[in-house]
Amino acid sequence: MISEIGVAILAVAGIWLFGGLLARWAGVLLVAAGSVGLAGTGNANGLFLVALGIALWLVGHLLYRMRRGAWKSALAERLCLALLPQHSEDPWRS
Repeated sequence: MISEIGVAILAVAGIWLFGGLLARWAGVLLVAAGSVGLAGTGNANGLFLVALGIALWLVGHLLYRMRRGAWKSALAERLCLALLPQHSEDPWRS
């Protein structure tokens, strides 16, 4: 039981420390691979890789935002502001 807790702690720490960078890079690579596959074969299955890559890239930016308190790119900030519900600072304002 102790080894499972240790592995879980290491996994969470690894995701917290390196998850944003890895997710952003993996997202970029998936978008590139999906685009090349879509252009090379003309098969629409490449769109799934592109969409998955964009989502992973955005998750990487969200992790960066959670750790640092600032956005890594203006594009990610605008996408998140457009897609995610906003939290109001004033609790009485609806």
